[in-house]
Formats: sequence, structure tokens, C-alpha cells
Amino acid sequence: MHSFFGLFLIAILFYSGRKNLIIFLSLLLLLGSIMVVWRIQGRKIPVADWFEETFERENVRFPGYGAFWYVVGTLLAALFLGNSNEIATAILTLALGDSAATIFGVRACHPLPYNRCKTVEGSLAFFLFSLPVCLLVGWVGVALAAITAIVEGLPSPIDDNLVVPVAAALFFLIL
Repeated sequence: MHSFFGLFLIAILFYSGRKNLIIFLSLLLLLGSIMVVWRIQGRKIPVADWFEETFERENVRFPGYGAFWYVVGTLLAALFLGNSNEIATAILTLALGDSAATIFGVRACHPLPYNRCKTVEGSLAFFLFSLPVCLLVGWVGVALAAITAIVEGLPSPIDDNLVVPVAAALFFLIL
């Protein structure tokens, strides 16, 4: 789901433009925030309940936690970056890299030296699955994939769905 949503956002970006992506993400953030409040109040929302039961991580701070930060992170990247390829790169890194890190990391057994909760295998998968961004931004994508893989593995109380696209946006703003 993580990957498909990112690819969907990239399709909106390239077929409808940056402005419409920002509008879509803003509306999604508004509606999602309302649903989070309703779920905290104990209201049942069949579609939201199914997504939460099917895709949400265990022991999150509030319902829809990962999805909320995914939308916030991609919205920030779209707001601060003007180049569509750079925006798509930030989203693609999150969509493919973070998905791969989770898939390969949960089965791994070599913890990162700087974060025992994350694995070398997960970080390597993040890096490798982020490399397709080179098709959008050239060889600078290798550096971006490496930096975002390191950032994703850092011990932080901030969700990686926010950290990864913000790190990618900062990378391009500094570059």
C-alpha cells in the first residue's frame, strides 16, 4: 500500500501538476485529521477501520499515524520544492525505499550500530530500492538514496514517513 500510494501521488503530480497534488494532499490531510479525531472518539468508520486494521503498525500514538505523517511529509516536499522531478524523487524514495526497508528489515538479524531497532539489511534495501530516482534526477540520486537511507535508520521519535521526504526536500534545497 505504501508503494502504491506513492506511485499514485507521482501520477497526480505528472498528469495534473504540482498545484493539484498540493490541493489533493491538503484535502486528504484535512479529511484524514477529521477521521483521526472521530476514531479517537470511538466512532466507527468502516473504510478507515479496515485500513487501520490491515495496514497500521502496532502500538501507534493515534489511528492512522503512519498515513498521517506520509501525507504531511509528501505535502511538505511538494510545497517546498518547485521542480516536479525533485518532488517525485522525494515521494518515490519514501514509497519504494521505506517499503523495502520494512519488508527486508523485519526478516533481518544485523542491527544498525547506531539504532538497534533498525537493521543493516533494511537500510541496504532502502538504498537499493531508492536508486530508480536516478531516472528522474540523474546520478545525484545515488547520493540522495544514501542520505535518506541513513536518515531513515536514525533513532528518532519522528516518524520516518515524515523524515524521509523532508530529508529529500532539504537535500534538493541545499543542492
